[in-house]
Amino acid sequence: MLSRSCEGRKVDRALLRTIVEQFVARTGYRQSDLQEFGRLAGGLIDLAEAEAVVDVAEALCRHPETPRELIAKLFDLGGTCARIALEHAPDAPLAELTAYAEQGPTDFAAAIARRPDLSRDVVSALAARSESAVLHALAANRQAYLDPGALRSLIQVARDDQGLARILLDREDLDVDPEPLFLAATPAEREKIILSACRSALSSGAVESAARPDQRLGSELEALALSGDEGATISRMADALDARKSRIRRIFLDEGGEALALALTALGIHPDVATRLFICHRRAAGLDAKKMRALRALMTSTPARAAARIVAAINGNRDPQRRVAGWREEASASAGARRRPAIGLKASAEGRKSARLDQSA
Repeated sequence: MLSRSCEGRKVDRALLRTIVEQFVARTGYRQSDLQEFGRLAGGLIDLAEAEAVVDVAEALCRHPETPRELIAKLFDLGGTCARIALEHAPDAPLAELTAYAEQGPTDFAAAIARRPDLSRDVVSALAARSESAVLHALAANRQAYLDPGALRSLIQVARDDQGLARILLDREDLDVDPEPLFLAATPAEREKIILSACRSALSSGAVESAARPDQRLGSELEALALSGDEGATISRMADALDARKSRIRRIFLDEGGEALALALTALGIHPDVATRLFICHRRAAGLDAKKMRALRALMTSTPARAAARIVAAINGNRDPQRRVAGWREEASASAGARRRPAIGLKASAEGRKSARLDQSA
């Protein structure tokens, strides 16, 4: 009896797979043929095990003429079958999509986020979720329209989610404010972000007066760094920048060092004191003479307003803004026309000369 049952399930699975493969191989069916296929396939779906239905679910969902009652059966089965239907079934009920987007399981919401036909309400519901899988899928969906509200929600989360930030930075089709995503940027992208901020600061019309170093704060930070109390150093900087300690910690742990250099510049820390802070810091960058020259050049060449703008964006003290589309290209095109901050591995003699010019401006 058991052997016949197992054999019967194998036959059902093979028959279901065969008729679905034959059905999806062409289009242009007559209505009577669709009705007959719906009856036969529906009966086999009722008899087959869930794994057998999963094998054919995506093919059924992707075919434009699949009878609606078969798609409904996939939803009724739940689990993987429902997830596949949520992602691939055409003309899925909007109310059902919205409900799952708002409160459905994570894998269901992530499946919806990959659909190419998302409505504005569904996008907003998905962008309000907190799960990385959902937000990553939505951000990577180039066919979904991300309105300013949804994009702002994604960027807010991306400040603390490097994977999401990286997806957004890779979306060259989006008019995204890159400054909150600075920590996930590549060295080349960081250079362009800083250059763009410097251009904005220099074109704002305000005169960049020579910043007076904050000697008291510098002395406090240096004493804390010398004591080896990184936690206290981070806490003091967080207070000074009115930022979360967790975000200042990420600035400290940033491998490139540019974020910390910008934070110290924004706080008005003298470059000599900042250099000693880097040396005291546990990261290898503090012991690399070439890297230290590059970071010092960055601090002396970046206007305090530009540094403060980027640091505020990283820390969430400034809402993401709608930037000029194509900031990457604009920054590259203007690099030769304007003084360029020397950062990363490009702290050449020319960069240091530019730094002195910017500092005297």
